[in-house]
Amino acid sequence: MKPVSWTPIDDKDVSMLNVQEKLSYGLGDFASAFTWASLSLYLMYFYTDVFGISPALVGTLFLVTRLWDAVTDPAVGLMADRTHTRFGRLRPYLLFFSLPLGAMLALTFTTPALSESGRIIYAFVTYIALMGLYTLVNIPYSALPVSMTTDNDERRQLTNYRMLLSYIAFVLISYGTLPLVGLLGDGDEQRGFALTYALYGAITFVVFLLTFKGVRERYVEGDSASHPLKSFGHIARARPFWIMFATSILIFTLMLMPDSAAIYFFKYYLGEASSVSLFLATGYASMVAGVIFNQLVMRRFCKRRVMIGANLAYGVALASFFVAADHGPAFYFAAFMAAKFINGIIAPTMWAMVGDIADYVEYKSGRRATGTTTSAVTFSQKFGMSIGGLLTGVLFSTYGYIPNTEQSETVLVLIKSMMSVLPAAGALGVAALMFVYPLNDHRMADIRTAKPTAA
Repeated sequence: MKPVSWTPIDDKDVSMLNVQEKLSYGLGDFASAFTWASLSLYLMYFYTDVFGISPALVGTLFLVTRLWDAVTDPAVGLMADRTHTRFGRLRPYLLFFSLPLGAMLALTFTTPALSESGRIIYAFVTYIALMGLYTLVNIPYSALPVSMTTDNDERRQLTNYRMLLSYIAFVLISYGTLPLVGLLGDGDEQRGFALTYALYGAITFVVFLLTFKGVRERYVEGDSASHPLKSFGHIARARPFWIMFATSILIFTLMLMPDSAAIYFFKYYLGEASSVSLFLATGYASMVAGVIFNQLVMRRFCKRRVMIGANLAYGVALASFFVAADHGPAFYFAAFMAAKFINGIIAPTMWAMVGDIADYVEYKSGRRATGTTTSAVTFSQKFGMSIGGLLTGVLFSTYGYIPNTEQSETVLVLIKSMMSVLPAAGALGVAALMFVYPLNDHRMADIRTAKPTAA
């Protein structure tokens, strides 16, 4: 079979994107997933049960890092909106910061031979640096569709390629990480995590280079706001942004809680830690199916309606897990797979709506703010994730979680609730927010035609 040639696309006049470019864009989220999936699935466990710091301190670390993100996220968004190079506005960030990102990912999952206080300092420094580098790569990457095409259907397809490849990576990472840790560490989890993430860091760098080479920015014209505060002022006056900001916080605080809680559920609630890899992998395989199904749904229904219906269904599926957990593998696997399938419909829909908000801000202000808008939404996601981590740490500490020991009945019920009713409440909250979200697909079609950089 003839190998794929990953060559840059130089024809700026091409209005429709070919499969190579869509696949190249999607590979960027495949690369991002090696950081994001690891933070979602394994970092809390690594810090508490392998690295050896308390859950409350881990929660504090997550919150402190979000204070740093409050500076770096908008700064990177503003930089991206004002960048002008021969590579484009956004692509250079993938080229220059993917190698440091991969290296820092490896260092974050390394346990140094230091005192307890030294390891705590090391954890703070490496995690904060990791999130700063992730921001430098991921915000420009997430903003790329608006610069690649003005066609709504094409952007939707880019989002689906992105989500599809992201969750394929999630399947691989969820299924392969703990076995790799065991294989490479030969019983030593600290060594196993360090070597596994050295490999993941190298993959991150190489795949981001493929994205850099394979995509092209076609629509970079338009004036940015002359002063940074003006950019954020335009966004702050956009009601849809604040609804999406609240939506992202709910999703990343509560709705994704089962991802990080799963390893605790299998290790302590079921006493079958070795089964968590298969459980997570089947869940994310279901999510891949949901992303594919999303393409059919989005052709027939407005994004806003999809978000309402899918989140209501997601809440029901998650709540059912609370009962299914005590009725054997067939039931709790089925409940989790159903929830993840629906999550596969939600995720690309939400990211498509981020592009809508960038277009809306430009339409209302007359100024392009793609990177700034994306950074603001991305910050809300990371802030929600940190609140979720803080909430987990506080709950574990409050109810007496002790790593690597038999847990009390109260802690076991808490772990089961983190897999079910707590994230279900988040899904219902998102559905409620979508009822007041004002941007439907018909209105967005008019906005894209009228905005300053309309093709």
